[in-house]
Amino acid sequence: MIIYNQIPVLKNTAIALGCFDGIHIGHQAVIDALHSRQADRLDKAVFSFSDNLSFKKGAEHIASFEDKCEILSEMGIGELILPSFASVKDDSPESFFEEILIGRLDAKILACGENYRFGKRASGDCDLLRKMCEDRGIQCIVVPYVMHNGEIVSSSRIREALKKGNVEDAAAMLGRPFSYCFEVRHGRKLGRQLGTPTINQHFPEGFLIPAYGVYASVTGIDGQNYPSVTNIGVKPTVGSAAPLSETWIIGYNGDLYGRNIRVSLISFMRGERRFDSIDALKEAIHSDSVKSVSLTRKFLSQR
Repeated sequence: MIIYNQIPVLKNTAIALGCFDGIHIGHQAVIDALHSRQADRLDKAVFSFSDNLSFKKGAEHIASFEDKCEILSEMGIGELILPSFASVKDDSPESFFEEILIGRLDAKILACGENYRFGKRASGDCDLLRKMCEDRGIQCIVVPYVMHNGEIVSSSRIREALKKGNVEDAAAMLGRPFSYCFEVRHGRKLGRQLGTPTINQHFPEGFLIPAYGVYASVTGIDGQNYPSVTNIGVKPTVGSAAPLSETWIIGYNGDLYGRNIRVSLISFMRGERRFDSIDALKEAIHSDSVKSVSLTRKFLSQR
C-alpha cells in the first residue's frame, strides 16, 4: 500500500471517505462498499487525514498506525491518502469535490457513511455529495449506520467499552479482538521467580489503556497462538512506576526481549488488586491461568 502525506495526482480511483481512526465495522462497511459496485478496474483508496490515523498528543488510539495500515491493505486498499486537516479545512465543499476528489484523484466511485461531512465548517453533507456526484456521473455510495446492541458503532463507544474492561463488546464493534503489538522490555523478573515468567510491554503515549485488571488473552509468536494471562495496570502488590501490560504466555519459554509481540485481550477476568503476600499473588496467578486457558481455547476453536 502506498501512503501519501499530501494529496497526489491519481487516475481511475474508487475512494472511501471518512475518519477511519479505529477501522471498526462501520469503517469496514464503507470500504467494503467499494468492492460491491464493479470497481475491479479502479484503484481502491482511502481518503482521511493524518490527524485521524497518526498518533498525536491527547489522543486515545485503539490501534497503532501500523495495524491500521495492515488492516486497510488486507481489505484491498492500495492507496492511503492522509493530508493534514489544516491543508483543506478552508476549502468549500464544491472546491473539495471539484479540485481534489475529481481534479487530483480522478474519483469514479465515492463511498462514505451517512454521517459524513466535508468542506469548510463541515458544511457539506451526504445529500450534497450525492447531488454533485450525480451531476458528474459518478457513483456515490452512502453506507447506513452500522449498529451494535441497538446503538451506532463508533470509536468513542469502543473506547468506552475498553475503559470498562468490556473487551467482548469492543471486539464485536472492531470486528476483531482488541490487540496491541509493542516491544517486549526488561522488567524486574519477579514473574520468573514466581514460576510464571512474563513479558512486559509499555503503552506508548496516545494509545488507549484498557481498564486495569487481569484478562484472558492470546499471544501470537511466530505464527502460533498461545493462551496467556495479561495484567494491565500498576501491579499494586509489587509496584510499577507506570501502567503496563504484563503477560504470562502459557506453554512458551523462549526469549522475546526486544521483539514486537502481539497480545489480544479476550475476556476481563477480575480487577487488579493488592495481595497480602507473594504466595497469595502466586496462587491467584495460577487460578487465573486455569480460567484463561479455558476461555482462550474456546475462543481459538471458534476462529
